Amino acid sequence: MTRQARVRPARTRTQRTRVITLPQLMAAAVEANPGGRAVVFADADATSGGLSYAELDERSTRLARLLIDRGVGPEDLVAVAVPRSVDSVLAVWAVAKTGAGFVPVDPHYPADRVAHMLTDSGVSFGLTVAAVRRGLPDHAEWLMLDDPITAQQLQRYPVDRVTNQDRVRPLHGAHPAYVIYTSGSTGVPKGVVVTHQGLSGFCDEQRTRYRVTSAARTLHFASPSFDASVLELLLALGGAATMVVVSPTVYGGAELAAVLRRERVTHAFVTPAALASVEPTGLDELRVVVTGGEACPPQLVRRWVLPIAGGLLREFFDAYGPTEATIATNITAPMVPWQPVTLG
Repeated sequence: MTRQARVRPARTRTQRTRVITLPQLMAAAVEANPGGRAVVFADADATSGGLSYAELDERSTRLARLLIDRGVGPEDLVAVAVPRSVDSVLAVWAVAKTGAGFVPVDPHYPADRVAHMLTDSGVSFGLTVAAVRRGLPDHAEWLMLDDPITAQQLQRYPVDRVTNQDRVRPLHGAHPAYVIYTSGSTGVPKGVVVTHQGLSGFCDEQRTRYRVTSAARTLHFASPSFDASVLELLLALGGAATMVVVSPTVYGGAELAAVLRRERVTHAFVTPAALASVEPTGLDELRVVVTGGEACPPQLVRRWVLPIAGGLLREFFDAYGPTEATIATNITAPMVPWQPVTLG
């Protein structure tokens, strides 16, 4: 047998796996927990507002239908320039239901960076709110979610689930789900197109690995322009859990600890730098912590893997992956103090 013959790939019959799109993941969460709280908003001092899965589904469907009437659909891109809030989650759900890809824009970023993201992506239409509209470039058409006229228009639309029959064109797994811009630490930020193809697998992995259920309360703390925000979206969807949205005025430290404690957050992704600013003592409800985006110092593991309620140890995971690979390619097993950090 020649060497070439020995290394030739085996010829086997393969079965193409059906891609589960982001709108389908959303629909599954609604079906699993319609009356459960989908999203609440929390700042350092109080919690205000929130929506059940059924309410979020209905409101995002109305908005999606309005966008479809404006010609938005698969292969289009829509900017979402809304500060972290219930409205920012609503906007992402609505864009996803149209089949278009969302371009998350942190409106608190420098104006030249925001302008680059919008012009480079070719976005001509976006969603925002009045508080930040003035700081956004005018070359895109902006729909303000909190405009009374928008609210009146939305009431005209039905809440029946959006299907391919309603969309401008059919949605396929290879279509863009979102376009996210890298940090730009090595030069000009570049837009990365991420399709629907990897979202379901990552969502399933998180649900299984972190044991996310509808009783979980997951954290939404990442900047909209950081792909960890999509990790947080999928973390909640996977278990039809409650997403606790942290005010954009909270950056870490005692304020973040107060939110974690008061909101009884059970699952959180936090970068090592932000996590190092938080005192873990007393956060007994927080049973799963995931970090990533930077190298994880060994002392951070030792500090956070502590006994919590019921005598259990908090589970601490380190995740790594380039933006291009649908958020993460590697996640550690629960880390052990005094053992070397081998990932990232």
